[in-house]
Amino acid sequence: MLPFYNLRHEMSTSTEYPRATLGQLLWRAQRLRCPRCGQGRLFTGLFNMHDECSNCHLKFERAPGYFLGSIYVNYGFTAVAMTIGYLFLHAVFGFTNRQLAAPLVGFCIVFATLFFRYARALWLSLDCFFDPASFDMRPK
Repeated sequence: MLPFYNLRHEMSTSTEYPRATLGQLLWRAQRLRCPRCGQGRLFTGLFNMHDECSNCHLKFERAPGYFLGSIYVNYGFTAVAMTIGYLFLHAVFGFTNRQLAAPLVGFCIVFATLFFRYARALWLSLDCFFDPASFDMRPK
């Protein structure tokens, strides 16, 4: 029984991970999970990111400065959310620019800080989708 168990264990660790669809990758990013296996958590706290996936051992930071692109993702989402909020509050409720300046600056700071983790997860997932060859599909 013991050799059979070891053979089964070796087979399970050498399995290839199938390429995920864009929808699966976006769902994994929303849940802050590994883009390759969907199981391992990306973050240990609010800002601390694991070095690699606890399940498939995918290295998250692919190169120095890898997550610089996630800043653009974060900025884009923050700008769109602020623009929608400004237009809604200005057009519907009639707030002036002066009345909206401080609340919208505060919103930008809070939203960008809270969206930090999701921007990184989205960046990693989009990289996995557009450049799957760089994500070795075999676990270590």
